[in-house]
Amino acid sequence: MLCAISAFFIRWVSIAVSYKIYDYLNNPISSLPGVGDKAREALHRLGCFTFLDLLSHLPSKVVFRSVCANPDKVESNSEQILSLKFLEISTNTRGKVKKVYCDSSGIPVELVYFNYFPYHFFSNKKYGDNVVVLGSVKNINGVIQIAHPLIYKTIEEIPKISVVYPLTYAMTSSLIHKLVNIILMNLKKFSVPEWISAERSSSWPSFIKAFDSIHNPTCLEDIYPTSKYRRRLAFDDLVASTLAGSIARMERDKNCGIGCSFVGDLKRQILEKLQFTLTEGQVSALIDIEADQKSEHRMMRLLQGDVGSGKTLVALCAILNVIEGGHQAVLMAPTDILANQHFNWISGLGIKVDLLTGKITGKNRKRILDDLRHGQTKILIGTHAIFQDNVEFQDLRLVVIDEQQRFGVQQRMALMNKGKDTDVLVMSATPIPRTLSLTIYGDMDISIISDKPKGRMPIITYALQEGKVASVIEMIKNKLSNRDRVYWICPLIEGDPEGDSKAVENRFLYLKKIFAEEVGVLHGKLPQEQKDFIMNEFAIGKISILVSTTVVEVGVDVPEATLLIIESPDRFGLAQLHQLRGRVGRGSKQSECVLLYSPDSLTNSAVEKIKIMKNSNDGFYIAEQDLKLRGAGSVLGSKQSGLPDFKLADLEFHHDLLFEASKYAKEMLANANNPEIQEKIDFLLNIFGYRKNFNLLDAG
Repeated sequence: MLCAISAFFIRWVSIAVSYKIYDYLNNPISSLPGVGDKAREALHRLGCFTFLDLLSHLPSKVVFRSVCANPDKVESNSEQILSLKFLEISTNTRGKVKKVYCDSSGIPVELVYFNYFPYHFFSNKKYGDNVVVLGSVKNINGVIQIAHPLIYKTIEEIPKISVVYPLTYAMTSSLIHKLVNIILMNLKKFSVPEWISAERSSSWPSFIKAFDSIHNPTCLEDIYPTSKYRRRLAFDDLVASTLAGSIARMERDKNCGIGCSFVGDLKRQILEKLQFTLTEGQVSALIDIEADQKSEHRMMRLLQGDVGSGKTLVALCAILNVIEGGHQAVLMAPTDILANQHFNWISGLGIKVDLLTGKITGKNRKRILDDLRHGQTKILIGTHAIFQDNVEFQDLRLVVIDEQQRFGVQQRMALMNKGKDTDVLVMSATPIPRTLSLTIYGDMDISIISDKPKGRMPIITYALQEGKVASVIEMIKNKLSNRDRVYWICPLIEGDPEGDSKAVENRFLYLKKIFAEEVGVLHGKLPQEQKDFIMNEFAIGKISILVSTTVVEVGVDVPEATLLIIESPDRFGLAQLHQLRGRVGRGSKQSECVLLYSPDSLTNSAVEKIKIMKNSNDGFYIAEQDLKLRGAGSVLGSKQSGLPDFKLADLEFHHDLLFEASKYAKEMLANANNPEIQEKIDFLLNIFGYRKNFNLLDAG
């Protein structure tokens, strides 16, 4: 087996030369025509850096177009096809605004142009000539207007179906669709070998056909995650990820690395300073980690532990071992707030540490980068900023990724490449059944902390009908009188016109009338800087009550928070409810969780969920029960915290492909001595961009 893999790596470079499609797919989006600085920045905010990233940015909605006969009856801002009669071009316009007056069966319609006017089209138009347009109709004080419509010669030219993409500001669905079709048009020129089995390829479309059909659907079902097009691409994604993980693991186990030399004195000093005794689970996990650190193989380990189980302290011990050995370590956090929290805690222990986030600029940033490069900084706390190319280490030996990063194989390998023989420790607070963990994290060893530090009292969970909000208000007043803090979680950001109390905005206004300035609001639509500011205000106590959506799953450690209210618990999965509950119970005081439910929405499943939450604080038990109640698909949903995101697979819908993809990838590797199979493996890895992260492995 290993001989076959070695032969595979030797032939890798020569094979790659004969193919070009993956080079094309991994081109930067800035090389596409029409992508300037603003468009590039907007696409980067959407996570689109390469052509494949853009192809993988799939539509979320399909719009069906038809000819509009009565533009005054349609909903404002809706896209419509109109067949109009040309009347005249306005001569009385201000500045650079031009208007074209038209008629739609007796209804006046104005075509409005700002800073641009298509003279080439209207210059030869006469009164009564036909004009076919496509655009967003607005009713402004009874006047029908369409700004900058697309103009067609005939109605038949207009696509009757359009797609809508997830967007950010300075980006439109029409531009994304145009760029995607440029890529697809060029892809069709390539000859792409089929890497999936004949049995699968006979029932599924080709790789390029799948992309084409999703971005240019003929019906709504084409874009569904359950469509044959999505499932084909999801399978490719899962196979490629499994291949990369398996190869990384085999190469790691086969090649010699550099063992880290330490006796644990620095670790013992810090634990004595904290006056803290590690739990049995922490000791067991640390034994696994230290064995990895001392071995001559790279560590790639997942540390799973329930919320509040002390994963960060275990990670700090691993970091201290590296520093004692004379090397460097980095701890990545998902947010600036959490990075700052880690920095304050570790530096407060008397340990020299630096902080690097996107907000740190100028001379301070230059000083940090210089100190890293020359080895003066031994511990770096950072966010995604450490991914940047100019962040260089003299001797990076350990990368620790804090919870909620959702990093896949590719990102983990990229971090390994920041140093020579770098160990990687990933922490996750999402307990999932071990069989599923082994499938998703196939390139990693797994350690589990199943207990919690002494002195942590179990969280008491109550279930109350939503009509008993007055009782909850009294609980809040009691908490605030003891200077405690409170989370109030809602499933929605905005409610219906009647004022849905389950919405964050409405609940915030309700509580503000009672508690005035002690209430803050937090949800995903707020700018990141504002979210960080609000969370910080809550952490330092300027806000006592935080009304929020589930964004606080990725939150800071606030020991003073002792009460959590969750509205409509039936709308959340068991694992998510438990994750939310973990926001409290992090100090020495007794904490409570209130599940505020509506009797009308209680299904048998919801009743069972509430019963499990009331009776258990064990995240691993709850994960198993969640698996029984909802199945692997829901437990592994991509929205589940702590799990890796794939480019095209959504585990909520494609979980049934996990084991098949894993089996298929292993069969391919078992036959890697077959040149045809080698080419397929190489091609698939290159398509998904894994090839560039194997540069260290090639050298081995």
